[in-house]
Amino acid sequence: MLAIVRRHVILLLAFGLLSIFRPELANAAGCWTAPYSCNPGGDINPSTAATYEAKYKAYAELAWRDFIALNFPAETNPQGKPEPKPSKVHGLDYHAGDYTAVWQTWPEARDIFLPGAAAPAAFGTGHQTPTDCLRKDASGRIELTDKIVLDEYVQAERMGPVIDKQGQYVRYGLNFNQSMFQYIAAHQLYFTQGQAAMDVNNPDHDKKTVEFPVGQYSENDNPAMTGSIFVKSSWKILDASDNKSSFYRTQAYVYDQAGGTFADEPTVKEQCSLKPIGLVGFHIVHLTKSAPQWVWSTFEHVDNGPWLNDFTFLLKRAYTFFDAAKCPASGGLPTCAFDTVPAEPWNPQRSGQTPTQLVRLAAPGKLALTVNEQYNNRIKTTYPNSVWANYFLVDVQFPTNVKTPGGEQGAAVPNPAYPDGLPATSFLSNSTMETYIPGFFHGQITSSSNPIPPDDQMQTLPPTGAVMPFSSTGPHTVSGGADRTTSSCVSCHSDAAMTTGSSSDFVFSLSRAQSKDKTHLRTLRMKSGGDTGGKVLTGHDASSVVEYVMGAGKPDEPAGK
Repeated sequence: MLAIVRRHVILLLAFGLLSIFRPELANAAGCWTAPYSCNPGGDINPSTAATYEAKYKAYAELAWRDFIALNFPAETNPQGKPEPKPSKVHGLDYHAGDYTAVWQTWPEARDIFLPGAAAPAAFGTGHQTPTDCLRKDASGRIELTDKIVLDEYVQAERMGPVIDKQGQYVRYGLNFNQSMFQYIAAHQLYFTQGQAAMDVNNPDHDKKTVEFPVGQYSENDNPAMTGSIFVKSSWKILDASDNKSSFYRTQAYVYDQAGGTFADEPTVKEQCSLKPIGLVGFHIVHLTKSAPQWVWSTFEHVDNGPWLNDFTFLLKRAYTFFDAAKCPASGGLPTCAFDTVPAEPWNPQRSGQTPTQLVRLAAPGKLALTVNEQYNNRIKTTYPNSVWANYFLVDVQFPTNVKTPGGEQGAAVPNPAYPDGLPATSFLSNSTMETYIPGFFHGQITSSSNPIPPDDQMQTLPPTGAVMPFSSTGPHTVSGGADRTTSSCVSCHSDAAMTTGSSSDFVFSLSRAQSKDKTHLRTLRMKSGGDTGGKVLTGHDASSVVEYVMGAGKPDEPAGK
């Protein structure tokens, strides 16, 4: 017994000494020690995913690993600037959930696809900010900032905004990891001429010319194996009426461009302000060796709104986007119109707009609930006061029919007979990002104008009782697996294309690329004072124009050359 005690003392002393030289080991709840990983996973372990159920669970676990790794606090440099890597000191309970997460240091879409087709700044250097948001430095250039800029408030396919109970619009952001950014930059896909050059040998636009780097499974925590990831986030603007302590939160520049999100609403005036925001939804899209159609996962805050199934039970919660006092249950259903597109004009500056009554239609699947329970218990054990205990995996979507080997380093490739990979789960949506998607239930019509057959309606089992997103024994969703478009991430994004019309590998954002043409450059040159001696433009547009004016380049050359 004495020998055992001595060994324990020696081990404790050794750990204490080791933690002096490696401080990260002293934080047993940090990403640098079990049970967390500092980096997203590269892929699922193929040896443990022989059956559909095993594969489903493995992808759900990959989604949670990605979610945790990306949302660790970002490391800061000596000047206090966040860097694109996890902190060695702080964990998921840092600063009561008010901090800059790793993924927020990634460039936003607006940082990559710049006006005038200017070259984006280097990865991790900060975010481009509209002139209405920031002062200029002494040289007249716009300062880069570590604050994200939220300039979008209309959902994909122009389905409309979501309005909270305080009349504020939900805001959306889109960020790309280093693998995707470097691929876009290296192939000059941030402007139309660069895309055309890559697609020059594809005149019929019938081949796949864009192939983002794939992630690969590794037993080690190796960031080089991560592959391509982009994330879409949805945020609530916080005010005094919100329970701020329940959200992961940060500050962002909330920006309204003149004319609205699509420059077609003249009632929207340009304005910008720094505001506190709380995360309400989070998409993670991850390209892996086993999933050529990518792995699609989405997370939500538990208080966004009730599930339709909850109306057969007693609504107990206070919700962010649902007012139970104005919509009581009757006969197991809500008595108000819910998930209804707000009336136009869609102007976030207009007062008196009717808040969205948001009702979640589909509960997570059975295995998603199982993994939710596992990770929620883990968070509550290692970080008892973490806000991340309030977020759950809605579900994950992945291909079930691909061909292998092939492609990059033996990666799976699409089966020509099933180009979408027959994704499972067949339905996937986030209540704050795809609020108005039709076609979930029998009797409804899908966006392709086809009715859902009676034997293929979505079901929540059991059909009564409140959904419990962190319990494997709660009600779960089952679907018949019909081929959809708007209710399937894969099916929707399979149409994504570059400005040339060729496939953009499921990434819609490449269509944002602008042309670097002579007319545009000549206009910018005049505005920049190249001919008149006027004041020089600010930001990357001005940099590229000034280089041309000074003789460093020609109008037809790619940005950054």
